[in-house]
Amino acid sequence: MRIVKILSATVVTATVFGGVPAAQASVVINKKPAPSFDTTIKEGRKAVRSALKQTSSTSASIAVVANGKTVWSQTFGRVNPAGRKPSPTTQFGVGSVSKVVTTMAVMQLVDQGKVSLDAPVTRYVPDFAMQSPQYKQITVRMLLNHSAGLPGTDYADAWSHEPIPSYVDRALAGLRNSTLKTTPGAMNVYCNDCFTLAGVVVERVSGMQFQDYVTAKILKPLGMRHSRYQTSVPALGTVAPIIQGGQVQPIEITNLFASGGLMSTSRDMAQLAKVFTNDGKVGGKRILSSAAIQQMAADETATTLRVGPPSFLRYGLGWDSVQDPALKSA
Repeated sequence: MRIVKILSATVVTATVFGGVPAAQASVVINKKPAPSFDTTIKEGRKAVRSALKQTSSTSASIAVVANGKTVWSQTFGRVNPAGRKPSPTTQFGVGSVSKVVTTMAVMQLVDQGKVSLDAPVTRYVPDFAMQSPQYKQITVRMLLNHSAGLPGTDYADAWSHEPIPSYVDRALAGLRNSTLKTTPGAMNVYCNDCFTLAGVVVERVSGMQFQDYVTAKILKPLGMRHSRYQTSVPALGTVAPIIQGGQVQPIEITNLFASGGLMSTSRDMAQLAKVFTNDGKVGGKRILSSAAIQQMAADETATTLRVGPPSFLRYGLGWDSVQDPALKSA
């Protein structure tokens, strides 16, 4: 489930050139006033506070990006029983938005000519195997659009109170003893294991651990200084906790790095949003090619059997739905 929405708005500036006597030649520029986000912010605050109350959630963080700039960011709720508010650097789990980041890593390698979306996964991960012979037909693209036909999600050791570095190896071992549920490429069914395997593709091709690659090639270039994968127990107070019965619950480590393990802040995620609102380039740095942005946003369900509900799902590469209004703005 996507728990972080990437919001975008467009700022329009009108320029009018007015004629004046030659002796006083000049350019007259009339600019429309910059749009006000007061109403958006007011309604956003109301919506977040209502959601916290309705869901009994403890805290939240939000950011809005418009015209390549972060125009609003704010935290809500509390991070301890005494009512201390989360700070702008308090980290939240971004859940399956992690899949977008994983796809970005793969697409960077595609941009470099090191990975082909329609090549079999076994080209890059030769030790990947399953009981069904058709596993050899699974392509990198199928991993990113949920159509590989894998069983679903290996939840063993998915969450823990200490990091479990062996999660990926154990998941691969589990796939070797599994059978396909559908013919590869036939239908799109949500699958976390697809992205775990996509993370392995990144590792094998780049020669780096998945989390190290993402940190070096995506997070650092974007200035996402408060985003990380939980390779160690987080320092006290850095992560938004769950508070139940007046007690702070132990922080859970998400070991499914590639499918759901990124920790981040709304300000950092706003930087990520700018990759898609600015055609792959942020702060003068090219993160993804224009072609990669377009490929990620293409409807990958046009020739496959979609299994609903929900009916709005139109998987792209990494995206749950390329018909999401937020993605249309991007």
